[in-house]
Amino acid sequence: MMKNSKKKGILIAVAVAVIVVIAVAAVCLNRKTDNAGAVSEGRTESADKTKKSDKADKEESENKRNSDAQVITFAIPDICKIDKNNLKKFNDALAADGHDYELEIKTLSYDNYGQAVEGALENGKTDIAFLGFGDAAGNNPVYDLVRSDLVLNLDDILSGDKGKTLYEAFPKNLWEMVKCDKHIYSIPSALASGEGVVYAAFNRDYVSDDAISAWDGSIDGIYQILQGVKWDKSDTPRFEYLINGYRFDDMLGCEIRNGLCFDYDTMSVGNPLESQKFTGYLRVLDRMKKDGYMSDDLTNEITYLNNPGLNDAQILKNIKAGNFAAALCVGSVDENFKKDNITVKEVKTYLSSRINSSIGVAKKAKDASAVMDFLSLLYGDEKYGNILLYGEKDKDYKLKEGIAEACDGGSLDDDYLTKLSLNLFVNVYPTKNEKYVDNRKKEFFDFYDNATLSPFIGFEPDTKNMGRISTDLDDFMTGLHGATVDDTLDGAVQKLTADGMDSYLDSVRNQWEEYKQ
Repeated sequence: MMKNSKKKGILIAVAVAVIVVIAVAAVCLNRKTDNAGAVSEGRTESADKTKKSDKADKEESENKRNSDAQVITFAIPDICKIDKNNLKKFNDALAADGHDYELEIKTLSYDNYGQAVEGALENGKTDIAFLGFGDAAGNNPVYDLVRSDLVLNLDDILSGDKGKTLYEAFPKNLWEMVKCDKHIYSIPSALASGEGVVYAAFNRDYVSDDAISAWDGSIDGIYQILQGVKWDKSDTPRFEYLINGYRFDDMLGCEIRNGLCFDYDTMSVGNPLESQKFTGYLRVLDRMKKDGYMSDDLTNEITYLNNPGLNDAQILKNIKAGNFAAALCVGSVDENFKKDNITVKEVKTYLSSRINSSIGVAKKAKDASAVMDFLSLLYGDEKYGNILLYGEKDKDYKLKEGIAEACDGGSLDDDYLTKLSLNLFVNVYPTKNEKYVDNRKKEFFDFYDNATLSPFIGFEPDTKNMGRISTDLDDFMTGLHGATVDDTLDGAVQKLTADGMDSYLDSVRNQWEEYKQ
C-alpha cells in the first residue's frame, strides 16, 4: 500500500510547528464512580435529594444512564487538545439522545506515538486509535500496525447495512485511498485543505488568453510561454515557483516516494534519477534559472526546489504587486492570486494511497459492533462532532453564515491538530480561513470524487531494506542549491548504487508484480 508523501510532509511540519509554539498538556480523563453518586467527568449529584427540583431529577436520571453506558476509548497523540467541558457535553448529548455510549479520550506521547499506539491496540483497553504519521525518511509505521494484525479489517462491515452510514460519511475515493493490500483497515482522513494540489497562475497583463488556454499542464509548456513574454523588470523574476520537495509529481504523472519513481503511464517502478520525467522537469527549471526567469533568495538559502512558498515575504510581495508573468504553487489558491488580471488553472490531481492520520478500530476492541455504531454517530451526524470541537451553540460559539466563530465575533482557536486526530473535517462547521466553507460536505465530496485515482492505489512496498535510498534522493535535491542537475546527477547515481538501490528496486518491483496478480 502506498502513502501520500505530499501530505505526510505537511502533517509533520504542522505538528512540529505547534509543538514549538505551544506546550500542549496531555488530557487525562479519569472516570470515577462511587456509591455516594459522584460520576464521571464533572457529572455530579447532590447527596441531599430532598432539595432537588424536577429539572435536577431529570439530570440525575440522565447522569445515571450515562454512567452505565458503554465506554468507547479513543487514543490520540498528546499534541492535541480536547476541551474537558466539550467532552462532557458530547457525552451528555449522546445520553440525551438515547445512545448508550460514552467517549473516553486516551492521550499518548507524540514523541514515541508509533510504539505507544501499538501497545494501546495490543493491550485490549483501547477501542479506536489515531494511527499516526509517516516519518521524514519515507517510512510509514502505520502499515506496520495494519500488518501486525492489531487493526480490524472493515471490508465486511462497511459493505453491510451496519456500516452504510459510516461509509457514506466520506467520499468513495477516500476509501480507495486508505486501502492496504486491497483491504480497508481504517477510516480515511479528509483534510480541510487543498495541499497537494498544483496550481498555475498566469498574469494576463503579460500572457495572452490564447497561450493560457493552450497550456498543456507541463513545466515545459510554462517555459515556452515565458519565452514569449516581454519583460522589463530586471529586479523581479517573471516566474515564481512556490513548490517545495516532490509535490510537483502530479504534473509528471508519477509519484516520487520511498526513494523511487512510480510512473502512471508505464505502470512501472524505477530509479527517479533514471526517469526522463523527473530529471527532465528539473532540467527545465535549470534552463529557467539560466535564462533569468527565476532566481534564488538573497541569502542563497531558498532555491527553486526548496521554497517555503506563500510564507516567503518577497515572493508574496512580488505576487501581490503583480510582478510576475506565471507562477506554480501547491495548496489553496491564495488571496494574492485572486485578481481580475490573473487566471488560475489547476493541474490534474491524482489521489494516491494515504493511511497517514487515519482512524483504526482495535481488533481487540471490547465490542467491535458497538464501536462501529459509535463511529457512525460521530461521523454521520454533524451534531456530535461540532459539540466535541466547539461546545454548545450560541453559548460556546456562534454561527455566522455557516462559519463557527467565538461568541464575541472573534476567530476560534485553530484546532487543526484536534480535528486531524479525531478526523473531524467533513461533518463539522468550518472556522475562518479554512477551505470548503460554502457547502462543506459537498465541496469535500466534489474534490475527492472528481479526482483521478493513482494506478498504484493501495500498494505500499515493504521498505525495510530502503536504508538511505530516500535520504540520498533528498540530498540530491538539496544539492541543487546553486548547481544544476547535470552537475550533480552522476554523483547522486553513484551514491544510490553504493547504498543498495539495485537490490532495493528489484525487491519493490517484485512486490509490485505480485500485488498486481
